[in-house]
Amino acid sequence: MTDSTYHEHDTAMAGLAHLGAIVGPLVPLGVWLARRRDDPWAASQAAAATNFGMLVLVVFALGTAVRLFVPLVAFVGTLAQLAVLAVAAVLCVQAFRAVRRGLPATYPYDIKVVRTA
Repeated sequence: MTDSTYHEHDTAMAGLAHLGAIVGPLVPLGVWLARRRDDPWAASQAAAATNFGMLVLVVFALGTAVRLFVPLVAFVGTLAQLAVLAVAAVLCVQAFRAVRRGLPATYPYDIKVVRTA
């Protein structure tokens, strides 16, 4: 039993958005676009996941650029890519677990691409 005041569908869509942020901003952006008029809570959680997914994408791209264009320290780019994926997975799973309990999830870092309200 959960301590949530939200319906099951609300938390499912928000959870999907947070899990999708592991691989970038497209899945949470799709959830935000689909739910922004019908469900403000799921839309705000999807916006937070989209912003974090955008950060994941930018940092992963920077690691890729280092790996491709700086051959002497290419291993640093590879390590950065692996670290980004590991940290994103942990933070997104934590956010998923929080929203499935009906609690709002936040990320320690994000860039504001999608705004709520």
